[in-house]
Amino acid sequence: MRSILLSIMALFIGLFLLLLGNSLLTTLLVLRGVAEDFSGKFLGLLTSVYFLGAFVATLVASKLIKRMGHIRCFTFCTALLGFAALAYVMLLSPLAWLVIRFLTGFGIFVVYTVVESWLNGQTQDAYRSRVFSIYTLINLIAVAASQQLLLIDNATGYTLFILAGMLVTAAIMPISWTRLQQPHVAVDMPSMSIRKVYDAAPVAVLGCLVSGLIMGPFWGLTPLFVSDLGYSENQLAAFISLSILGGAAIQYPVGRWSDTMDRRRVILFAFTGAALIALAMAIGAMYFAAERYVITALSAIFCGLVLAVYPISVVHLVDRIHKDHLVGGSSALLMVYGLGSFIGPALAGLSLEYVGVAALPTYYVMVLIVFSGLLTAQLVRSRIVEKPEEHESHYVAMVRTSQNVLPLHPDSEEVIPKN
Repeated sequence: MRSILLSIMALFIGLFLLLLGNSLLTTLLVLRGVAEDFSGKFLGLLTSVYFLGAFVATLVASKLIKRMGHIRCFTFCTALLGFAALAYVMLLSPLAWLVIRFLTGFGIFVVYTVVESWLNGQTQDAYRSRVFSIYTLINLIAVAASQQLLLIDNATGYTLFILAGMLVTAAIMPISWTRLQQPHVAVDMPSMSIRKVYDAAPVAVLGCLVSGLIMGPFWGLTPLFVSDLGYSENQLAAFISLSILGGAAIQYPVGRWSDTMDRRRVILFAFTGAALIALAMAIGAMYFAAERYVITALSAIFCGLVLAVYPISVVHLVDRIHKDHLVGGSSALLMVYGLGSFIGPALAGLSLEYVGVAALPTYYVMVLIVFSGLLTAQLVRSRIVEKPEEHESHYVAMVRTSQNVLPLHPDSEEVIPKN
């Protein structure tokens, strides 16, 4: 295992630096947007455009890698991200930001595809589960740690934008330095239509759609929600970091619980539980904004419940299809998640115009109540209770990046090509 880790260490270091810079930028843009008097509706649209760029990236990334090679494609897109980080403060206009944000979403998800397809080419089948776990852990730690960089300066200056650009650009160095042979792997993944996935596991599709509708606005608009509560930038950094880390800790027991009972009921529990927590957050935002520890704790529980929905949905699909279809089926679920992530921030941004300080958790409550009703109706129609002994797989925490990480999933029977 040590030799495997050493061989892919450059990829992990480069990814960590990239995520530090990109995650810092995600929060920073909202804070700077507030300072520039950009509306909440626009900031929601800004996040939607980011995920639109990500969606386009999933369609063309494989062709770019085949044309340019892994290292050149990584270098090109990372340079694009570094350019974008600096362009935000050079071009302080809504239209320019929309264009730059689209390019950012495109660039980061092409980079995800490069790194993940490279990992596939370097990882032996016996170690795929451990590499998958480390990859997930690096993503969570980088996102949480990036928020602490907000303590260096305030969003109205240039320092944090320059820092984000430096971190993103620095990600090029370990990748360029590596002596590893670029993998000659086919990055095209087998396809499975969303309709076929829905026919096999409708609850999995609903779960991924809701996950995107919730987590898209969470990543893009939580800084605005916290700023409206009157939190300082230090408190904002702590809020987001604790929400992510606490949510990650809660996510695992919820997911493991899904291995012991009907996974659809666990997803319904996550929906209803998250709706109640979001309602408590909305009440807290309106009447108890000074109780910051309570609201932060509620946010961590909320994140844990919602973050668990996507991997539970994936493993529920695996229970319903043959494992050699996991990559194709999960890719379809990832597209559903991307659709939700594109629509969600725009809808949440609209609610910011009318609801006020509690707009974001109120949006969560509305989405979760609607889909809890749809899921309940689906369970009533099916009238079948799934038993634990019928499960074909086990819960695995996972990130939602590109479809190229899916062959590393422990339940995948996709053969990972070797050089």
